[in-house]
Amino acid sequence: GLIRYILLTDKSLMTPDTEETLLRSLALTLTENPGATLQEMAKAAGVSRATLYRFAPTREQLMDILKQHMLKVMTRIMDTAGLETLPPMQALRQLITNYIAEKEFCAFMMTQFDPYIKKNTESPIPGECAVHEERLDRFFQQGQNAGVFRANVPNRWLTDMFFCFIFGLCESEYRGRIARADMETLFEDMFLYGALAR
Repeated sequence: GLIRYILLTDKSLMTPDTEETLLRSLALTLTENPGATLQEMAKAAGVSRATLYRFAPTREQLMDILKQHMLKVMTRIMDTAGLETLPPMQALRQLITNYIAEKEFCAFMMTQFDPYIKKNTESPIPGECAVHEERLDRFFQQGQNAGVFRANVPNRWLTDMFFCFIFGLCESEYRGRIARADMETLFEDMFLYGALAR
């Protein structure tokens, strides 16, 4: 396919869309098989081992590229949700839509958090991710101040529950337990039932 052709010729010719497609495929492969070898990853992505080597010579480099891209995706999800500019409910619905659109990277992120948490008990999330957590804390605080979200629970708890729900949603869809078409409705019904002011 196009990914294979571009990688075989020259990595510098790879377009952002082509690289995104490759990284999305690799993220999904590593979610299914966290210990996948470069050979297994290449096969799943539809490229040769030599082709993948041109993109990232080692598994460590490939994982680093994936993690850095994942952080960019998470930033993009929040940047385009209008957290600071749209009415709280509109922004929340856009945020949900954005996360679902990037469900492969969300699922991959879950596989990366668990090992990190077990090794770093004093720092529950990587420092690069703390900014996203703090940003959502501020969003829920603003929504509480506006009377949209319930104010009798900490805004940090709403943030934690949001992430638990969104990652659980992505995992459930990934495992085939819920339909892709139902994801947004299921999330809104379950999360907002506990988050909205009464």
